[in-house]
Amino acid sequence: MLFQSEVSWIPNKHYSGIYGLMKLVLTKTLPPDLQRVIVLDTDITFATDIAELWAVFHKFKGQQVLGLVENQSDWYLGNLWKNHRPWPALGRGFNTGVILLLLDRLRKLRWEQMWRLTAERELMSMLSTSLADQDIFNAVIKQNPFLVHQLPCFWNVQLSDHTRSEKCYKDVSDLKLQKTLLELDEDDPCYEFRRERFTVHRTHLYFLHYEYEPSSDHTDVTLVAQLSMDRLQMLEAICKHWEGPISLALYLSDAEAQQFLRYAQGSEVLMSRGNVGYHIVYKEGQFYPVNLLRNVAMQQVKTPYMFLSDIDFLPMYGLFEYLRYHVWTKGHAPTNFAKWRTATTPYRVQWEADFEPYVMVRRDSPEYDRRFVGFGWNKVAHIMELDAQEYEFVVLPNAYMIHMPHAPSFDITKFRSNKQYRVCLKTLKEEFQMNMSRRYGFAALKYMTAENNS
Repeated sequence: MLFQSEVSWIPNKHYSGIYGLMKLVLTKTLPPDLQRVIVLDTDITFATDIAELWAVFHKFKGQQVLGLVENQSDWYLGNLWKNHRPWPALGRGFNTGVILLLLDRLRKLRWEQMWRLTAERELMSMLSTSLADQDIFNAVIKQNPFLVHQLPCFWNVQLSDHTRSEKCYKDVSDLKLQKTLLELDEDDPCYEFRRERFTVHRTHLYFLHYEYEPSSDHTDVTLVAQLSMDRLQMLEAICKHWEGPISLALYLSDAEAQQFLRYAQGSEVLMSRGNVGYHIVYKEGQFYPVNLLRNVAMQQVKTPYMFLSDIDFLPMYGLFEYLRYHVWTKGHAPTNFAKWRTATTPYRVQWEADFEPYVMVRRDSPEYDRRFVGFGWNKVAHIMELDAQEYEFVVLPNAYMIHMPHAPSFDITKFRSNKQYRVCLKTLKEEFQMNMSRRYGFAALKYMTAENNS
Protein backbone atom coordinates (compact mmCIF):
# COMPACT_ATOMS: atom_id res chain seq x y z
CA MET A 1 0.00 0.00 0.00
CA LEU A 2 1.10 3.51 -0.82
CA PHE A 3 0.85 4.80 2.76
CA GLN A 4 2.27 1.79 4.62
CA SER A 5 5.59 3.53 5.02
CA GLU A 6 3.87 6.24 7.06
CA VAL A 7 3.35 3.78 9.94
CA SER A 8 5.70 0.85 9.21
CA TRP A 9 8.32 2.34 11.56
CA ILE A 10 6.05 1.79 14.61
CA PRO A 11 6.67 -1.52 16.46
CA ASN A 12 3.26 -3.12 17.07
CA LYS A 13 2.38 -6.26 19.05
CA HIS A 14 -1.27 -6.24 18.01
CA TYR A 15 -2.44 -9.10 15.75
CA SER A 16 -3.60 -6.62 13.10
CA GLY A 17 0.00 -5.72 12.35
CA ILE A 18 0.68 -2.69 10.20
CA TYR A 19 -2.97 -2.44 9.11
CA GLY A 20 -4.04 -1.74 12.67
CA LEU A 21 -2.13 1.55 12.47
CA MET A 22 -3.59 2.87 9.20
CA LYS A 23 -6.36 4.91 10.87
CA LEU A 24 -3.63 7.34 11.93
CA VAL A 25 -3.03 8.45 8.33
CA LEU A 26 -6.63 8.94 7.16
CA THR A 27 -6.09 12.72 6.87
CA LYS A 28 -3.60 11.90 4.10
CA THR A 29 -5.19 8.82 2.51
CA LEU A 30 -8.71 10.24 2.11
CA PRO A 31 -9.58 12.95 -0.47
CA PRO A 32 -8.56 16.44 0.69
CA ASP A 33 -12.07 17.80 0.10
CA LEU A 34 -13.65 15.18 2.41
CA GLN A 35 -14.51 17.00 5.63
CA ARG A 36 -15.81 14.29 7.95
CA VAL A 37 -15.90 10.50 8.12
CA ILE A 38 -17.08 7.67 10.37
CA VAL A 39 -14.42 4.98 10.81
CA LEU A 40 -15.54 1.48 11.85
CA ASP A 41 -13.74 -1.75 12.70
CA THR A 42 -14.87 -4.71 10.61
CA ASP A 43 -16.31 -6.52 13.64
CA ILE A 44 -18.87 -3.76 14.30
CA THR A 45 -22.55 -4.72 13.95
CA PHE A 46 -25.10 -1.92 13.61
CA ALA A 47 -28.53 -2.22 15.23
CA THR A 48 -29.83 1.18 14.08
CA ASP A 49 -29.53 3.66 11.24
CA ILE A 50 -25.95 4.95 10.94
CA ALA A 51 -27.45 8.32 9.99
CA GLU A 52 -28.21 8.78 13.69
CA LEU A 53 -24.50 8.52 14.45
CA TRP A 54 -23.66 10.89 11.60
CA ALA A 55 -25.97 13.46 13.20
CA VAL A 56 -23.69 13.51 16.28
CA PHE A 57 -21.17 15.58 14.29
CA HIS A 58 -23.46 18.55 14.90
CA LYS A 59 -22.83 18.24 18.65
CA PHE A 60 -19.07 18.82 18.36
CA LYS A 61 -18.02 22.03 20.08
CA GLY A 62 -14.90 24.16 20.27
CA GLN A 63 -11.80 22.25 19.13
CA GLN A 64 -13.39 18.81 19.29
CA VAL A 65 -12.30 16.78 16.26
CA LEU A 66 -12.62 13.15 17.45
CA GLY A 67 -15.81 11.35 18.49
CA LEU A 68 -15.04 8.29 20.62
CA VAL A 69 -16.64 5.98 23.18
CA GLU A 70 -14.90 5.49 26.53
CA ASN A 71 -13.11 2.15 26.77
CA GLN A 72 -15.26 -0.36 28.69
CA SER A 73 -12.43 -2.58 29.91
CA ASP A 74 -9.83 -1.78 32.58
CA TRP A 75 -6.97 -2.00 30.08
CA TYR A 76 -5.76 1.58 30.42
CA LEU A 77 -6.23 1.53 34.20
CA GLY A 78 -3.38 -0.96 34.32
CA ASN A 79 -4.97 -3.38 36.79
CA LEU A 80 -5.73 -6.41 34.63
CA TRP A 81 -2.69 -8.37 35.79
CA LYS A 82 0.53 -7.90 37.68
CA ASN A 83 3.11 -5.68 35.95
CA HIS A 84 0.56 -4.65 33.29
CA ARG A 85 1.82 -1.35 31.88
CA PRO A 86 -0.47 0.31 29.30
CA TRP A 87 0.14 3.38 27.20
CA PRO A 88 -0.91 6.70 28.80
CA ALA A 89 -4.62 7.48 28.54
CA LEU A 90 -7.22 9.83 29.98
CA GLY A 91 -9.06 7.85 32.68
CA ARG A 92 -10.29 4.59 31.19
CA GLY A 93 -9.10 5.73 27.77
CA PHE A 94 -11.10 5.54 24.54
CA ASN A 95 -11.88 2.66 22.17
CA THR A 96 -11.17 3.29 18.47
CA GLY A 97 -13.53 0.66 17.07
CA VAL A 98 -15.87 3.53 16.20
CA ILE A 99 -14.42 6.98 15.44
CA LEU A 100 -15.97 10.19 14.17
CA LEU A 101 -13.28 12.30 12.49
CA LEU A 102 -13.52 15.94 11.47
CA LEU A 103 -10.83 15.68 8.80
CA ASP A 104 -10.74 19.33 7.81
CA ARG A 105 -10.11 20.48 11.39
CA LEU A 106 -7.57 17.71 12.02
CA ARG A 107 -5.57 18.88 9.02
CA LYS A 108 -5.58 22.46 10.33
CA LEU A 109 -4.31 21.17 13.68
CA ARG A 110 -1.44 19.43 11.84
CA TRP A 111 -2.60 16.00 12.98
CA GLU A 112 0.22 14.16 11.21
CA GLN A 113 2.86 16.01 13.18
CA MET A 114 0.87 15.73 16.43
CA TRP A 115 0.55 11.95 16.48
CA ARG A 116 4.07 11.34 15.16
CA LEU A 117 5.72 13.40 17.90
CA THR A 118 3.57 11.67 20.53
CA ALA A 119 4.35 8.18 19.20
CA GLU A 120 8.11 8.88 19.02
CA ARG A 121 8.14 10.17 22.59
CA GLU A 122 6.15 7.26 24.09
CA LEU A 123 7.99 4.56 22.15
CA MET A 124 11.21 5.57 23.87
CA SER A 125 9.84 3.93 27.04
CA MET A 126 6.98 1.69 25.80
CA LEU A 127 9.04 0.15 22.95
CA SER A 128 5.92 -0.96 20.99
CA THR A 129 2.17 -0.53 20.81
CA SER A 130 -0.10 -3.25 22.23
CA LEU A 131 -3.41 -2.04 20.76
CA ALA A 132 -2.08 -0.45 17.55
CA ASP A 133 -3.66 2.92 16.63
CA GLN A 134 -5.72 2.97 19.85
CA ASP A 135 -2.61 3.40 22.01
CA ILE A 136 -1.40 6.36 19.99
CA PHE A 137 -4.83 8.01 19.80
CA ASN A 138 -5.08 7.77 23.60
CA ALA A 139 -1.59 9.15 24.18
CA VAL A 140 -2.44 12.18 22.00
CA ILE A 141 -5.75 12.67 23.86
CA LYS A 142 -4.00 12.45 27.23
CA GLN A 143 -1.99 15.51 26.21
CA ASN A 144 -4.88 17.22 24.40
CA PRO A 145 -8.21 16.24 26.06
CA PHE A 146 -10.04 19.09 24.32
CA LEU A 147 -9.86 17.13 21.04
CA VAL A 148 -12.49 14.57 22.12
CA HIS A 149 -16.27 14.60 21.95
CA GLN A 150 -17.25 11.61 24.11
CA LEU A 151 -19.97 9.48 22.51
CA PRO A 152 -22.59 7.61 24.58
CA CYS A 153 -21.29 4.09 25.07
CA PHE A 154 -24.19 2.44 23.23
CA TRP A 155 -22.51 3.57 20.00
CA ASN A 156 -19.68 1.10 20.65
CA VAL A 157 -20.67 -1.71 23.03
CA GLN A 158 -17.57 -3.84 23.62
CA LEU A 159 -18.60 -7.46 24.15
CA SER A 160 -15.18 -8.87 25.11
CA ASP A 161 -14.22 -10.24 28.51
CA HIS A 162 -13.68 -7.92 31.48
CA THR A 163 -15.78 -5.02 30.17
CA ARG A 164 -18.52 -2.87 31.67
CA SER A 165 -20.75 -3.27 28.62
CA GLU A 166 -23.86 -3.95 30.74
CA LYS A 167 -23.86 -0.23 31.61
CA CYS A 168 -24.41 0.55 27.94
CA TYR A 169 -27.55 -1.54 27.80
CA LYS A 170 -28.92 0.55 30.66
CA ASP A 171 -28.14 3.66 28.61
CA VAL A 172 -29.94 2.19 25.62
CA SER A 173 -33.07 1.85 27.75
CA ASP A 174 -33.37 5.61 27.45
CA LEU A 175 -34.41 5.06 23.85
CA LYS A 176 -37.94 4.18 25.08
CA LEU A 177 -37.85 0.69 23.59
CA GLN A 178 -36.91 -1.05 26.82
CA LYS A 179 -39.59 0.88 28.70
CA THR A 180 -42.20 -0.21 26.18
CA LEU A 181 -41.17 -3.85 26.45
CA LEU A 182 -41.29 -3.73 30.24
CA GLU A 183 -44.89 -2.51 30.03
CA LEU A 184 -45.92 -5.65 28.16
CA ASP A 185 -47.39 -8.45 30.24
CA GLU A 186 -45.18 -11.55 29.88
CA ASP A 187 -48.07 -13.71 31.12
CA ASP A 188 -50.23 -12.59 28.20
CA PRO A 189 -50.66 -15.66 25.93
CA CYS A 190 -50.10 -13.31 22.98
CA TYR A 191 -46.96 -11.72 24.48
CA GLU A 192 -44.67 -12.96 21.69
CA PHE A 193 -46.94 -11.42 19.05
CA ARG A 194 -47.02 -8.07 20.85
CA ARG A 195 -43.27 -8.05 21.46
CA GLU A 196 -42.54 -8.63 17.79
CA ARG A 197 -43.93 -5.21 16.95
CA PHE A 198 -41.07 -3.59 18.88
CA THR A 199 -38.24 -5.84 17.74
CA VAL A 200 -35.35 -3.83 16.32
CA HIS A 201 -33.89 -5.38 13.19
CA ARG A 202 -30.53 -4.58 11.69
CA THR A 203 -31.15 -3.22 8.21
CA HIS A 204 -28.81 -2.76 5.25
CA LEU A 205 -30.41 -0.47 2.68
CA TYR A 206 -29.25 -0.70 -0.94
CA PHE A 207 -27.25 -3.89 -0.41
CA LEU A 208 -26.31 -3.74 -4.10
CA HIS A 209 -25.71 -0.74 -6.36
CA TYR A 210 -28.91 1.17 -7.21
CA GLU A 211 -29.36 3.70 -9.97
CA TYR A 212 -32.62 5.32 -11.01
CA GLU A 213 -33.21 8.21 -13.40
CA PRO A 214 -36.65 9.86 -12.84
CA SER A 215 -38.90 10.14 -15.87
CA SER A 216 -39.63 13.63 -17.18
CA ASP A 217 -43.41 13.15 -16.98
CA HIS A 218 -43.42 12.04 -13.29
CA THR A 219 -45.49 8.93 -13.93
CA ASP A 220 -43.03 6.22 -12.88
CA VAL A 221 -44.19 3.37 -10.67
CA THR A 222 -42.01 1.25 -8.37
CA LEU A 223 -42.97 -2.38 -7.74
CA VAL A 224 -42.72 -3.05 -3.99
CA ALA A 225 -42.37 -6.56 -2.53
CA GLN A 226 -40.72 -8.57 0.24
CA LEU A 227 -39.25 -12.04 0.37
CA SER A 228 -37.19 -14.59 2.25
CA MET A 229 -34.55 -16.97 0.93
CA ASP A 230 -37.07 -19.62 -0.18
CA ARG A 231 -38.62 -17.21 -2.72
CA LEU A 232 -35.34 -16.10 -4.27
CA GLN A 233 -36.02 -17.95 -7.50
CA MET A 234 -38.87 -15.50 -8.27
CA LEU A 235 -36.56 -12.50 -8.69
CA GLU A 236 -35.36 -13.18 -12.22
CA ALA A 237 -38.90 -13.81 -13.50
CA ILE A 238 -40.21 -10.59 -11.94
CA CYS A 239 -37.31 -8.59 -13.39
CA LYS A 240 -38.11 -9.97 -16.84
CA HIS A 241 -41.79 -9.02 -16.51
CA TRP A 242 -41.35 -5.58 -14.88
CA GLU A 243 -38.81 -3.25 -16.46
CA GLY A 244 -39.47 -0.33 -14.11
CA PRO A 245 -37.95 0.38 -10.68
CA ILE A 246 -38.31 -2.28 -7.98
CA SER A 247 -37.89 -1.96 -4.21
CA LEU A 248 -37.38 -5.27 -2.39
CA ALA A 249 -36.98 -6.03 1.31
CA LEU A 250 -35.24 -9.37 1.91
CA TYR A 251 -35.49 -11.12 5.30
CA LEU A 252 -32.18 -12.95 5.68
CA SER A 253 -29.64 -14.17 8.17
CA ASP A 254 -26.05 -12.95 7.84
CA ALA A 255 -25.09 -16.18 6.07
CA GLU A 256 -28.09 -15.96 3.72
CA ALA A 257 -27.16 -12.38 2.84
CA GLN A 258 -23.82 -13.65 1.56
CA GLN A 259 -25.57 -16.45 -0.36
CA PHE A 260 -27.86 -13.85 -1.92
CA LEU A 261 -24.86 -11.75 -2.91
CA ARG A 262 -23.30 -14.71 -4.73
CA TYR A 263 -26.65 -15.54 -6.35
CA ALA A 264 -27.16 -11.96 -7.59
CA GLN A 265 -23.61 -11.61 -8.88
CA GLY A 266 -23.99 -14.85 -10.81
CA SER A 267 -27.25 -13.79 -12.47
CA GLU A 268 -27.07 -11.97 -15.80
CA VAL A 269 -30.69 -10.85 -15.36
CA LEU A 270 -30.16 -9.25 -11.94
CA MET A 271 -26.76 -7.75 -12.73
CA SER A 272 -28.15 -6.10 -15.87
CA ARG A 273 -30.65 -4.15 -13.76
CA GLY A 274 -29.51 -1.05 -11.89
CA ASN A 275 -33.00 0.11 -10.87
CA VAL A 276 -33.69 -2.67 -8.36
CA GLY A 277 -33.16 -1.68 -4.72
CA TYR A 278 -32.30 -4.65 -2.47
CA HIS A 279 -32.75 -3.90 1.24
CA ILE A 280 -31.64 -6.57 3.73
CA VAL A 281 -33.55 -6.84 7.01
CA TYR A 282 -31.63 -9.27 9.22
CA LYS A 283 -33.47 -12.06 11.02
CA GLU A 284 -34.48 -11.45 14.61
CA GLY A 285 -37.34 -13.00 16.59
CA GLN A 286 -39.58 -15.98 15.80
CA PHE A 287 -42.10 -14.47 13.37
CA TYR A 288 -41.78 -13.34 9.77
CA PRO A 289 -42.17 -9.52 10.07
CA VAL A 290 -44.07 -9.19 6.81
CA ASN A 291 -45.43 -5.68 7.36
CA LEU A 292 -42.12 -4.32 8.63
CA LEU A 293 -40.52 -5.64 5.43
CA ARG A 294 -43.18 -3.99 3.30
CA ASN A 295 -42.66 -0.70 5.11
CA VAL A 296 -38.88 -0.84 4.62
CA ALA A 297 -39.36 -1.40 0.88
CA MET A 298 -41.99 1.36 0.65
CA GLN A 299 -39.78 3.86 2.47
CA GLN A 300 -37.11 3.55 -0.22
CA VAL A 301 -39.42 4.24 -3.17
CA LYS A 302 -38.15 7.16 -5.28
CA THR A 303 -41.03 7.35 -7.76
CA PRO A 304 -44.35 9.22 -7.37
CA TYR A 305 -46.31 5.96 -7.36
CA MET A 306 -45.78 2.43 -6.07
CA PHE A 307 -47.36 -0.89 -6.94
CA LEU A 308 -47.72 -2.95 -3.74
CA SER A 309 -47.25 -6.57 -4.68
CA ASP A 310 -45.98 -9.85 -3.24
CA ILE A 311 -43.00 -11.83 -4.46
CA ASP A 312 -45.05 -14.82 -5.63
CA PHE A 313 -47.21 -12.70 -7.96
CA LEU A 314 -45.86 -12.27 -11.47
CA PRO A 315 -46.87 -9.08 -13.33
CA MET A 316 -48.15 -9.45 -16.87
CA TYR A 317 -45.67 -8.35 -19.54
CA GLY A 318 -45.94 -4.60 -20.08
CA LEU A 319 -47.75 -3.88 -16.79
CA PHE A 320 -45.20 -1.20 -15.87
CA GLU A 321 -45.87 0.83 -19.02
CA TYR A 322 -49.61 0.21 -18.78
CA LEU A 323 -49.81 1.59 -15.26
CA ARG A 324 -47.60 4.60 -16.10
CA TYR A 325 -49.87 5.83 -18.91
CA HIS A 326 -53.25 4.81 -17.69
CA VAL A 327 -55.48 7.28 -15.89
CA TRP A 328 -56.29 6.25 -12.31
CA THR A 329 -57.37 8.11 -9.19
CA LYS A 330 -55.62 6.75 -6.11
CA GLY A 331 -55.47 3.00 -6.34
CA HIS A 332 -56.44 -0.11 -8.32
CA ALA A 333 -57.27 -3.68 -7.48
CA PRO A 334 -58.08 -6.84 -9.45
CA THR A 335 -61.63 -7.60 -8.26
CA ASN A 336 -65.00 -8.81 -9.61
CA PHE A 337 -63.34 -11.06 -12.17
CA ALA A 338 -66.48 -11.65 -14.25
CA LYS A 339 -66.90 -7.92 -14.84
CA TRP A 340 -63.17 -7.38 -15.38
CA ARG A 341 -63.04 -9.93 -18.21
CA THR A 342 -65.31 -7.83 -20.41
CA ALA A 343 -64.52 -4.33 -19.09
CA THR A 344 -63.01 -1.78 -21.46
CA THR A 345 -62.88 1.17 -19.07
CA PRO A 346 -61.88 1.53 -15.41
CA TYR A 347 -64.64 1.01 -12.84
CA ARG A 348 -64.93 1.67 -9.12
CA VAL A 349 -65.53 -0.96 -6.44
CA GLN A 350 -66.41 -0.61 -2.78
CA TRP A 351 -64.51 -1.95 0.20
CA GLU A 352 -65.76 -5.27 1.60
CA ALA A 353 -64.70 -7.38 4.58
CA ASP A 354 -61.43 -9.29 4.05
CA PHE A 355 -60.71 -7.26 0.92
CA GLU A 356 -56.96 -7.52 0.10
CA PRO A 357 -56.24 -6.51 -3.50
CA TYR A 358 -52.83 -5.59 -4.86
CA VAL A 359 -52.94 -1.86 -5.31
CA MET A 360 -51.11 1.03 -6.84
CA VAL A 361 -50.98 4.08 -4.59
CA ARG A 362 -49.12 7.32 -4.21
CA ARG A 363 -45.77 7.19 -2.44
CA ASP A 364 -47.19 9.01 0.61
CA SER A 365 -49.86 6.39 1.34
CA PRO A 366 -50.16 4.83 4.85
CA GLU A 367 -47.66 2.18 5.90
CA TYR A 368 -48.62 -1.33 7.00
CA ASP A 369 -49.49 -2.05 10.65
CA ARG A 370 -46.56 -3.86 12.30
CA ARG A 371 -48.69 -5.71 14.85
CA PHE A 372 -49.57 -8.25 12.13
CA VAL A 373 -46.69 -10.69 11.63
CA GLY A 374 -46.48 -14.05 9.95
CA PHE A 375 -49.79 -15.12 8.39
CA GLY A 376 -53.10 -13.33 8.56
CA TRP A 377 -54.60 -9.88 8.11
CA ASN A 378 -51.39 -8.11 7.17
CA LYS A 379 -52.77 -6.81 3.84
CA VAL A 380 -56.42 -6.74 4.94
CA ALA A 381 -55.66 -4.18 7.65
CA HIS A 382 -53.75 -1.99 5.19
CA ILE A 383 -56.61 -1.92 2.68
CA MET A 384 -59.00 -1.09 5.53
CA GLU A 385 -56.79 1.87 6.45
CA LEU A 386 -56.77 3.07 2.84
CA ASP A 387 -60.56 2.90 2.75
CA ALA A 388 -60.83 4.75 6.07
CA GLN A 389 -58.72 7.54 4.57
CA GLU A 390 -61.20 7.71 1.69
CA TYR A 391 -59.04 6.20 -1.02
CA GLU A 392 -61.15 5.10 -4.00
CA PHE A 393 -60.64 1.59 -5.39
CA VAL A 394 -60.54 1.57 -9.18
CA VAL A 395 -60.15 -1.61 -11.24
CA LEU A 396 -58.14 -1.28 -14.45
CA PRO A 397 -59.05 -3.42 -17.45
CA ASN A 398 -56.31 -5.33 -19.25
CA ALA A 399 -54.05 -5.37 -16.18
CA TYR A 400 -53.40 -8.50 -14.16
CA MET A 401 -50.99 -10.49 -11.98
CA ILE A 402 -50.36 -14.24 -11.96
CA HIS A 403 -50.08 -16.07 -8.65
CA MET A 404 -47.21 -18.53 -8.93
CA PRO A 405 -47.66 -21.84 -7.08
CA HIS A 406 -45.40 -22.44 -4.09
CA ALA A 407 -45.18 -24.54 -0.95
CA PRO A 408 -47.09 -23.26 2.11
CA SER A 409 -45.07 -20.84 4.20
CA PHE A 410 -43.89 -21.75 7.69
CA ASP A 411 -46.25 -19.14 9.14
CA ILE A 412 -49.40 -20.39 7.42
CA THR A 413 -48.53 -23.88 8.67
CA LYS A 414 -48.33 -22.52 12.22
CA PHE A 415 -51.67 -20.73 11.75
CA ARG A 416 -53.38 -23.93 10.64
CA SER A 417 -51.90 -26.17 13.32
CA ASN A 418 -51.68 -23.88 16.36
CA LYS A 419 -54.92 -22.85 18.05
CA GLN A 420 -53.19 -20.18 20.16
CA TYR A 421 -51.84 -18.60 16.99
CA ARG A 422 -55.39 -18.24 15.65
CA VAL A 423 -56.67 -16.91 18.99
CA CYS A 424 -53.94 -14.26 19.10
CA LEU A 425 -54.58 -13.21 15.51
CA LYS A 426 -58.26 -12.73 16.36
CA THR A 427 -57.27 -10.64 19.40
CA LEU A 428 -54.97 -8.45 17.31
CA LYS A 429 -57.71 -7.97 14.71
CA GLU A 430 -60.15 -6.79 17.35
CA GLU A 431 -57.59 -4.40 18.83
CA PHE A 432 -56.83 -3.01 15.37
CA GLN A 433 -60.54 -2.42 14.74
CA MET A 434 -60.87 -0.61 18.06
CA ASN A 435 -57.90 1.58 17.10
CA MET A 436 -59.61 2.32 13.81
CA SER A 437 -62.82 3.39 15.54
CA ARG A 438 -60.87 5.74 17.84
CA ARG A 439 -58.92 7.17 14.93
CA TYR A 440 -61.70 7.54 12.37
CA GLY A 441 -64.80 7.76 14.54
CA PHE A 442 -68.30 6.79 13.44
CA ALA A 443 -67.21 6.06 9.85
CA ALA A 444 -65.06 3.16 11.09
CA LEU A 445 -67.98 1.26 12.64
CA LYS A 446 -68.66 -0.43 9.31
CA TYR A 447 -65.42 -2.43 9.64
CA MET A 448 -66.53 -4.01 12.90
CA THR A 449 -70.02 -4.70 11.55
CA ALA A 450 -68.71 -6.25 8.36
CA GLU A 451 -66.35 -8.50 10.33
CA ASN A 452 -69.15 -9.72 12.57
CA ASN A 453 -71.33 -10.52 9.56
CA SER A 454 -68.65 -12.26 7.52
